[in-house]
Parts: sequence; structure tokens; C-alpha cells
Amino acid sequence: MATSLEQQPHTNKLLVGRFLTDVFGARNADAVSGYVTPDLVQHGADIPDGAQAFADLLRRDFDRRPSADQGTTDVCEVRDPVFVIGENDLVCTCHYMPQPDPDSPGSTFDYYAFTTYRIRDGRIAERWPSHNKIAPPRLPAPGTPTRTTTVSSSPSTDIEANKRLVVDFYRCVFDAQNPDAVQDFVAEDYLQHVSHYPPGRAGLEEFVRSRFPDGPVPPSAELLIPPALIVAEGDIVVVAGLLPQAEPDGSGALYPYYAYDAYRVRGHQLVEHWSGISKSSPPEAPGPPPAAQA
Repeated sequence: MATSLEQQPHTNKLLVGRFLTDVFGARNADAVSGYVTPDLVQHGADIPDGAQAFADLLRRDFDRRPSADQGTTDVCEVRDPVFVIGENDLVCTCHYMPQPDPDSPGSTFDYYAFTTYRIRDGRIAERWPSHNKIAPPRLPAPGTPTRTTTVSSSPSTDIEANKRLVVDFYRCVFDAQNPDAVQDFVAEDYLQHVSHYPPGRAGLEEFVRSRFPDGPVPPSAELLIPPALIVAEGDIVVVAGLLPQAEPDGSGALYPYYAYDAYRVRGHQLVEHWSGISKSSPPEAPGPPPAAQA
């Protein structure tokens, strides 16, 4: 029986949940073929396209039995998620993965790993992980809290308005390099879930001011870096920008990196923030587009 448009996000989230449990939770690469399309498209770095190639990669990862000091492509997906949201044919998962702090040996910093999936005909057809080759996530210590949170199920939520709010926040604050515009979008008691960013609205204002000492500039009509993905459900909005990064081998080649952020919206204000940016290796912003050929 065909799935109605209203049921689609819920059904898709259940599919992704079973995929994570049966593949990553059970460490069973053979289960991949039951959940993904044969022509699976991988948008992350060094992850091969196709169901068979993905299963082979995971089989090698599982055989290595990664430890806490061993980075891996998909270790984030074995933990319970902070939240899972679905919109139309997309599902996005967020996992809490505290990482060793490069500035404070023996302690950790907050890090959130995201993956977005596109579902086609009941199977996973595309996948966008927040995998950073420079600082792949490490397995947290046993017993580390997962920091699960509730996504609002209020039928009155306008997710399109929430997405516009997030886009305008980036456009008017970061693109315009304007710390004074923060108060137009962010609640005073803004909850920052990432310990290496300053807390509260005042902290965010100071962060923008320190990052853009020569601002503000007039805001553009459109975002300078349009979102590669924007997914919303209830009061949560997840946005990802494609920021190609330099290969660590010094070759000058670039690999695809998706920088994720998630926000909770309440009363037309941003009230919480989860970041997929690693303190160990924050991404370099892309340079200006190449000049047009004469």
C-alpha cells in the first residue's frame, strides 16, 4: 500500500532507525543490502557509491573494531541519536560525540555528528554525512550520555517559516557581518550546546563581532553560500552548507565536507543550537568564486 505524504516522514524515520540498529548496532555489513538502493549515492568524502561498496567498507571498519583512539567514518551512527527529524523524502540524524580536547589533555569538547538520508521507494538512496577527514570522530567512553532531546509535535508549527528564519539569520548576521542583528533572531537565553562557542545571545554577539571586526556590510538578497540541505520538523531546523576542504595529503585537491548546524525555534526566535563543527579542525571557508572568462 502506498504511503501517504503525511505518513512519509514517520515511515522514513522508522526505516533509518532500523538501518542504524541492524547495520551499525549489530555490526552487520551484510544487512546493508536490505536497506539501501543498489545505486546508493554517497555525498561524503572517501565513502564509495553503491550498496556493495558501502557494505565492503563497513565490513572492514567492523573487522577493525575501532577503539576510542581510532577515528572512523561511521562510528557516530552506533549511538542513540540526540534527535531524528524527517521532512518529505529526507531524514536527518544528530548524534552527540564528545571528542578529545586538543587544548586540554584528558578532557573533551562537545561535538555533534549529523547524517542526512534521502529515501526512495522505501530504501535509502542518498546519504550526506558530516564527515571531516582532518578530524574523524572517535568513539566516546562507555556510559557517555547521548543528550537526547524532544522534537515538538505541535500541528501549528510552520516549518517553512522556521526555515526562512534560519536562512535570514545567516544572511543578516553572518553574511552581513553584523553582530547587532543577532538580537533580531536570537532569544536572550539562547542555549548553546557546544562548549567551545560562547553561551547566550550576548556570547553569540561577541563571537560575530570578533570574527568580523570590519563589519557590518549591507546584507545580500540571497545567502552567499546557499544551503546544500535544509530539513525541518516540528521546532527543529537542520541546515548544511557544502564547504569543500583541502585534502590532508597536500595535493591541493578538495574533498566534499558538509558543515551542519541545528536550531530550535520558539516564538519566531532561535532558542537552541547544536553544531557539527569540530574544535579539532574547523573548516576553512571557501574562497571567492573564479572570475568569469572574458
